Amino acid sequence: MKRFTAYSSGFIIFLFALLQRSHGQCKEAAKKSEMNLSVKYDLPNFIADTPIQNVVLYKHHVYIGAVNKIYVLNETLQNISVYKTGPVLENPDCAPCEDCRDKANLSNSVWKDNVNMALLLETYYDDQLISCGSVSGGICHRHIIQPDNPADIESEVHCMYSPQMDGEADNCPDCVVSTLGTKVLVTEKDRFVNFFVGNTVTSTFQPPHVLHSISVRRLKETQDGFEFLTDQSYIDILPQFRDSYPIRYVHAFENDHFVYFLTVQRETLDSQSFHTRIIRFCTLDSEMRSYMEMPLECIFTEKRRKRSIRKEVFNILQAAYVSKPGAALAHEMGLGLNDDILYGVFAQSKPDSSEPTNRSAVCAVSVRTINEFFNKIVDKQNMKCLQHFYGKESKYCLNRAFSRNASYCRAQDDEYRLEVTTPLQRVDLFMGQFNSVLLTSISIFTKGNLTIANLGTSEGRFMQIVVSRSEPTAPHVSFQLDSHPISPQVVVKNSLVDDGYTLVVTGKKITKIPLKGPGCRHFRSCSQCLLAPAFMQCGWCSQQCLRSSECPSNTWTQDTCLPRVYEILPSSAPIEGGTKLTLCGWDFGFSKNNRFELKNTVVHIGGQICPLEAKSSNKNRLECTVPAARSPGFNISSSVSVGHGKTLFNTFSYVNPVITSISPTYGPKSGGTLLTVAGKYLNSGKSMRIFVGEQPCALKSITASTVECYTPAQQIPQEYHVRMEIDEAIRDTSSHFTYREDPVVLKIHPAKSFLSGGSTITAQGINLNSVCFPQMVITVPKLGMNFSV
Repeated sequence: MKRFTAYSSGFIIFLFALLQRSHGQCKEAAKKSEMNLSVKYDLPNFIADTPIQNVVLYKHHVYIGAVNKIYVLNETLQNISVYKTGPVLENPDCAPCEDCRDKANLSNSVWKDNVNMALLLETYYDDQLISCGSVSGGICHRHIIQPDNPADIESEVHCMYSPQMDGEADNCPDCVVSTLGTKVLVTEKDRFVNFFVGNTVTSTFQPPHVLHSISVRRLKETQDGFEFLTDQSYIDILPQFRDSYPIRYVHAFENDHFVYFLTVQRETLDSQSFHTRIIRFCTLDSEMRSYMEMPLECIFTEKRRKRSIRKEVFNILQAAYVSKPGAALAHEMGLGLNDDILYGVFAQSKPDSSEPTNRSAVCAVSVRTINEFFNKIVDKQNMKCLQHFYGKESKYCLNRAFSRNASYCRAQDDEYRLEVTTPLQRVDLFMGQFNSVLLTSISIFTKGNLTIANLGTSEGRFMQIVVSRSEPTAPHVSFQLDSHPISPQVVVKNSLVDDGYTLVVTGKKITKIPLKGPGCRHFRSCSQCLLAPAFMQCGWCSQQCLRSSECPSNTWTQDTCLPRVYEILPSSAPIEGGTKLTLCGWDFGFSKNNRFELKNTVVHIGGQICPLEAKSSNKNRLECTVPAARSPGFNISSSVSVGHGKTLFNTFSYVNPVITSISPTYGPKSGGTLLTVAGKYLNSGKSMRIFVGEQPCALKSITASTVECYTPAQQIPQEYHVRMEIDEAIRDTSSHFTYREDPVVLKIHPAKSFLSGGSTITAQGINLNSVCFPQMVITVPKLGMNFSV
């Protein structure tokens, strides 16, 4: 099969390589060529008076649900109108939608902020915005969007609540959302508008009316409220489990004839550990008899020595998004361009908690695969009843076999709701790359053949990264958007006419970020710039990465990069040549297909070619062998040529190292004397060796004027030549080093001293002059013990 080619720019492997820091030399050059993570971009934004919860985009207008207000902005995020939703006066004797101002002074009346729990668009009956808040039992209001003025959501507002009949006081279909957390999905099927709602409920949270854990309700044709189709149109966690088994609804979506919810909950009623589940049931199943739950795991595996594999599970879903793939990802996953994929950002939780840690992963699974997995597991009978809904002793949980018909949507009475026990597992798309951050947001869009993910973190950083199953990738955009976490609530507008944008929420702020990226200035090297995704439209201009409209000169290019030399190691070498020269920098061996190529790269030192060693060279390092020079020269003209141009540098020098003296000139034959070799340019070249006779002298330190080393032992006490080797240069000294017999200490005086020290000891013996002095004088240190010489 012919391999599918999607990454003509070759940027994927290149950007992944940028994450790998160079070892040894050229670390600083590699660091300086990395992406600038501190760059600031000026982007359109709007700051509300209160925290933002929800965002809806409709007809070039942005509707923002915030605490106590709904804002209407234009596409440049300028505020057009504001509708006030709170604070709301609440009183036990005051029904939802009722004017309670006459009870304002009563002791049991209280003003409450109205948090926007759901902001939904409904266009079947009217173009209308439905807003559900945290007050008045979780009821909703509908705002008619005026056809001639989409910014007007105040002229026609209707409260969606009908008082209950006697005997129905506890059942309130108009009480939709929970203040503890809600996900609402609106669908239109067969001339009806249905609301699928997942609510977090606990025993301590007791609103005026019952709120169901998960339910389906229909919008009345009168549009003044909702109705349950049957008394089985909702499921509730049993009261005894509401505190010990909380369920958080993270995401909801519709696909084909199924509705899906994604939740975080305990693994079992008795477990302290949390995990993620997919809930699925049929859209037309008004009694949710087809309801099933299945664990979803995002894992990272790492091969270790001896073929062992380390497996990490990222158990807590933080955000999710459903989108179609680009051609490259579709090919890698064996999908069609119209198949839907569920993407999720997951975190590892603290032990026995649903609180996330700063360790994240990103996983993706096609909706087709989800359905196939459900079907396969059901056929294998890997199921059990939903004990948190029915209890362990329920007739639905004892001694019964589970069955499902082929459609899964016309369940019989004995085919009741169930839980799949086998988890659906998927592997981290980015191979542990985000294991030190907490990802809180994800959205997906396509450009050309590519699938790109927008990711947000708990620290307010926004990133873009290409999604691939076959190639390692790294973020091509990463900048600090805000100090607040990036919300899971995102809106993406992808358009073939313009470049498109995403709306990102951070606290009270909403920001508009172009899908092509906020700019190119975060790329610090030409290679990064020209290998960025083509849709970013980046080019190199006067040592900066810019878009063509930002380049003040006519030097903007998307084709070639000249190498940048940052440092030469060593900066000088002996005139004999042979020194291994390392050039540190970036944009070495650049090619548009991102293959490191040296065939057109030539290094000249003082007009002579310095032959390159390909195996020791990379994008940040070139290594060559310096040729011999006729005479010394300082800061000689040198260059790196790449065929279409050259980069000049003059920081390299040819020198002639010399030895002027050695000190001392004698020492004991057992060695260990600290020998100082004095001279000029002694720190030139790459390797330095000192020999006394034919034995190496152990180096201690090297400077331009001195080399210190410890003399080796010799068997025969006599004179020996001292020789210095710098790479291929050899220098002999005019002086010799003389070995003498080792000294022997026969007597010291005095033999005792004060504990406080300070006394002088005289040592007498044989051959003491082999260490320069015939009589050794030693000052006793302050000690609390015996001292021996």
